[in-house]
Amino acid sequence: MNSKKLLHSQEFAIRWGDMDAYGHLNNTSYFLYVQEARFELLRAYNLDYSASADNAPILLDTSFNFKKQVTYPETILVETYLVNVDRKKVYMEQIMKSANDLDVIYGTCTSLIMWYDFKNKVTVLPPEAIHHL
Repeated sequence: MNSKKLLHSQEFAIRWGDMDAYGHLNNTSYFLYVQEARFELLRAYNLDYSASADNAPILLDTSFNFKKQVTYPETILVETYLVNVDRKKVYMEQIMKSANDLDVIYGTCTSLIMWYDFKNKVTVLPPEAIHHL
C-alpha cells in the first residue's frame, strides 16, 4: 500500500489550560491532541489497544511540523491518514487544522506505529484489518 487514505477525523475544542505563557497552544499539547485522535481512530475501527490485549500498537517514532500557532478559543480538526503499511510498520500522517476554516493548517504529524506482543516481547504483524482500512 502506498497511497495516503483518510481514515478518521476528530474535532477538539482547545482547552484554556493547554495554552502557554504567551497565549499559544503549548507545543506538547499538539502531540496530546494527535495522540487522542489516533486512539479515537483505533476505537472507531474496533482495534484493541488495551493493556490486556495480546498484541497492541506502540508508537515508535513521531514528529510534528509546526506551521501556525493555535490560539484560544479554537476548535481544531485532526485528520488521520494511513500512508503506508510495510510488513510490520504502519505509517500515519495527521493534519491539524482549524475546524472553523479548513484552509488554516496548524501542522502535520507523522507517526510510525508497530504492534507489539507483550508476552513474547517482540513486534508482530499488525492486525489484518489494518490492510483493509
